[in-house]
Amino acid sequence: MAIGLSAQRPQGDATILVKVTIVDSDKNPLPGATVKVAGKAQGVISNENGEVSLWVDKNAEIEFSYVGMKPLVMRVTKPISGYITLEDEMSELDQVVVTGYQRTTKRRTTGSLATLTAKDLKGAPTANLDMLMQGKIAGVDIKAVSGRPGESAKIRIRGTNTITGNAEPLWVVDGVPLQRDIPSIETSRIKAGDFNDIFTNGIAGINPSDIESVTVLKDASAAAIYGSRAAGGVIVVTTKRGKEGKMQINYSTNVSIVTSPPRDANLMNSKEKLAWEQELWDEFSAKKFAEGSNYPVIGIVGMIRSGYKQYAGMTKEQQDATIESLGAHTTDWFQELFQNSVSQSHYLSLSGGSEKNSYYVSLGYSQNNGLVKKTDYDRYNVNAKIDMKPNKRVKLGFTADMAMQHSNSSSLGVDPFKYAYFANPYEKVYNEDGSYAADNTYYSLSHANGSYDVRLPKDGYNIFREINETSNNTKNISASLIANLNVNILDNFSFEGLASYGYVSNTTDNINGKNTYAAWTDRPFKDDNTDRIYGSITQTSAYNTSYNLRGQLHYFNTFAEDHYISALLGTEIRGQYAKSIYEKRYGYDPVTGNSATPTYPSDTKIEYADLLAYAAIIDGLSGQSIVEDAFASFYFSFDYVFKQRYVLSFTGRTDGSNNFGSKEQFNPTGSLGLSWNVDQEAFMQSLKSVISSLSFRAAFGYTGNINKSVYPQLVMDYNTSFRRTDTDYYRMGYLKNAPNPHLRWEKTRDMKISMDMGFFNDRFRLQGELYDRRTHDAVTTVSVPNTTGFSSQSYNTSELLNQGIEVTLNANVLKTKDWNISVSTNIAYNRNKLLKYDVNSGYRSWGTNHVGYPLGAIISGKVNKIDKKLGIYTYEPRPDAVFTTAEDRRNVNNYSFYLGTSTAPTNGGYSISVSYKNLNLSIGGTYSLGGKILNNINCPISYSTLSGSKLESVPTQENDLYINHLNVTKDAVNRWTPNNPITNGHPRIIDAYGEDLGLDDFVPSIDFITKASMLEDVSYFKLGSLMIGYNFTGKWMQKAHINSLALSFSMSNLFTITNYSGIDPETPGAVYPTPRTFSMGLSVGF
Repeated sequence: MAIGLSAQRPQGDATILVKVTIVDSDKNPLPGATVKVAGKAQGVISNENGEVSLWVDKNAEIEFSYVGMKPLVMRVTKPISGYITLEDEMSELDQVVVTGYQRTTKRRTTGSLATLTAKDLKGAPTANLDMLMQGKIAGVDIKAVSGRPGESAKIRIRGTNTITGNAEPLWVVDGVPLQRDIPSIETSRIKAGDFNDIFTNGIAGINPSDIESVTVLKDASAAAIYGSRAAGGVIVVTTKRGKEGKMQINYSTNVSIVTSPPRDANLMNSKEKLAWEQELWDEFSAKKFAEGSNYPVIGIVGMIRSGYKQYAGMTKEQQDATIESLGAHTTDWFQELFQNSVSQSHYLSLSGGSEKNSYYVSLGYSQNNGLVKKTDYDRYNVNAKIDMKPNKRVKLGFTADMAMQHSNSSSLGVDPFKYAYFANPYEKVYNEDGSYAADNTYYSLSHANGSYDVRLPKDGYNIFREINETSNNTKNISASLIANLNVNILDNFSFEGLASYGYVSNTTDNINGKNTYAAWTDRPFKDDNTDRIYGSITQTSAYNTSYNLRGQLHYFNTFAEDHYISALLGTEIRGQYAKSIYEKRYGYDPVTGNSATPTYPSDTKIEYADLLAYAAIIDGLSGQSIVEDAFASFYFSFDYVFKQRYVLSFTGRTDGSNNFGSKEQFNPTGSLGLSWNVDQEAFMQSLKSVISSLSFRAAFGYTGNINKSVYPQLVMDYNTSFRRTDTDYYRMGYLKNAPNPHLRWEKTRDMKISMDMGFFNDRFRLQGELYDRRTHDAVTTVSVPNTTGFSSQSYNTSELLNQGIEVTLNANVLKTKDWNISVSTNIAYNRNKLLKYDVNSGYRSWGTNHVGYPLGAIISGKVNKIDKKLGIYTYEPRPDAVFTTAEDRRNVNNYSFYLGTSTAPTNGGYSISVSYKNLNLSIGGTYSLGGKILNNINCPISYSTLSGSKLESVPTQENDLYINHLNVTKDAVNRWTPNNPITNGHPRIIDAYGEDLGLDDFVPSIDFITKASMLEDVSYFKLGSLMIGYNFTGKWMQKAHINSLALSFSMSNLFTITNYSGIDPETPGAVYPTPRTFSMGLSVGF
């Protein structure tokens, strides 16, 4: 039988007081721990703060126990006070976890969750928290979207469960869900690219060194208590706090060298490209040039041979000499963009305290100078916490956190990575006098082939002028205050309160220098036919304020030794207000910071309509956007444990929001879970030496998602221009969408079964899980009759399915006095499928959504091979296709197949750790299987760049002669020709304006089908990190008052095994690649 917190003093003098606080190895209190006296049925349960008090007979034996901890037995010969520390069991099943609303253990949960400690998050000093988690948890797919410093990753927990909403997980930091929405600037109001949103999402501002643990809640049983925010999963971050004892000072630093990625794009060098252009001239142009008929001009060789501009009048020998001189120099444009940079990070923390008060203060600085020139990222962190215990029943905690992030980059009018991919290698960065060299071929195709001329600034186009004379600077400051209050009303009944306030400021300056191409293409004041130049600056200022108030009652107790219950009842309100203001100024002078707004050119004949147009331009150069929302929630949870064997968990929550229709504002969610700890059964005790732990779990529940892309109200969207009269002006707008009082939350029904099994004292652990997640009421846009006044309306119409399996294996392969070897690996398979979708567009849109297929389905033709006679790809007809007319061969539905999905269904990670005495080595990485992409990096030029009458269809970009005006991959020479009719290389090259080959009569040439020839598998196996560390020991450290000292060396992004032809299969295409880094680290504690 369980008795109260403090037993009354027995009669007699032979009794001794035991008054202690039961904690784990990190000094975290263990509420609900049991203290038993040997030979007696009574027991005492610790309170919310882990405190317990009882009187026992002298020389009596008492046992301290807690689920997941090794029991501690001691004989009482004198009064005992202070801390009783219980050590963790080996089993991961018994690990203490923080869910954001309460602390518990895995044995007492029925949900799917995984916890990473600070030790698990080491390995890549320059990475953000999200990338440090990559590959470490089954079912949590984390992919870099770019290698840009400070960029947040894409995270999907058990697939994508929304079509038009936000599928990212909810981040919770120290119990507070992040609310950092910054209103975006509509591109119709301001030139696209002028607004930098690098910090508006994600958790880049969190210092990884401040983190104690990260817990990922993957299913409804674990996450349903977060209700309408939990459909994408929940990631709970717990930061470090102070502990009782003398002041501990810890300092760590890392210096990293950032280098180019391990793979390249396999592009031609100058000699190869010039030889290739000569080959194409000989095949397609030389004869026609000699005959005086129309001929194609491809590359600099074509421009020289045809006598274009400055090459006119050259002899054959002069032409050859010019071509030879161009081949003497090769510009690797990717290497010109890249730089080997040095990055660094520093972290200092001070912590300590007494039984009544504890504190934790940390300072952090991180600098990442980036792989690409003129890109860098800085982060500053300050964190302070104080915990107080005014008396045995009250506990207060205060947290103040501030982070400042600063990102610099170029704004650019041309994607630098796309430029580096296509720019010809014989072009130069600088002239011999050090001035910027103009690119002679990037924009010359149309004019060299007798079409229109692309107007450029007088000094031409140079990518490094764009890099050096444009800029995009972003500064983000975030601050938060959190107050926690715990009051033990009774021994096992407490009130827990939380209040938080957050503020985020985000400012950007986007500058385009007047001599840049970015400024040249952004001249709105009737400058289409002038050489006038002027720069611009776009400035945005945004802020977000958020609050969160929570109060809950928590009761827990153990009855008759075998029955444990924990009940939680609470309410929560939260909200945020965010505002963005933007302004753009033309004629900007970077020296004075002022601007001289251009007028129309002096020779312009001004009409009244021109004045209105000018006023409309000025009106569109400034504006604002506002986002405001509020939520009210009520929730409860109930856990029952019988004999530590059987666990029942029940949670419920309802959220109310202004985001939804008047009849659908509240959304009830909840879950029911069961767990059976089989290893606690009597019949398992004989197998304990082999099967040390075994648990089965099953759960069912609902979570929700707020789709902020739609609104239920009748929304008036105002134009940026006004209707003017001689006496006044009037705002104009249009009805953006019709009201929908039944617009409601997206709901996800979640079911799962799982097994956790440990062998040989949990030296080997196997975890497996099957899940089925079905999203109902997914919001999609549906066509409606025009008689309603609208062409479309958003409804809750669609359904999605995510089914999968996850397996995790952990093994402590070797453990001796000096050696320790452990291995961990995980794999997850997710099957995504669209079950219901009212908008049926057929197969005619590449990558659109189709019922019966996953989101991001790739539906196109199925390539057979290159036809030996025709030299182009042939495509397999569908089994149900009927060909009776020539038109049937052009019908895309006769060739359409499902080819795969852009989201890899199988993902996983691995890690190996080997330590010998004080030396340790660890490696880790990720793999992805089954992902497909259309690796068609669209060339900025093609046959359609020219004007003229097309004579022959060009099935794919590979077939297009005119893309070879710019650079191509080395293997382009391995192609079909009439004299070399190969079928295992590239298809024939076609001049769309050359001659009618009649290929349409034999195979489909519709882009939707023929793009399949560019399909690539982006499966990969990546060695992501390697770290070597050494921990120093010895008496000399004590004399120097050093508690700990460690050195480390690490490498990241070492190599990738893949069949993908590009730089990085994780970030395919022409994007900012993930760099390779080498780091040295030092950590010292006093």
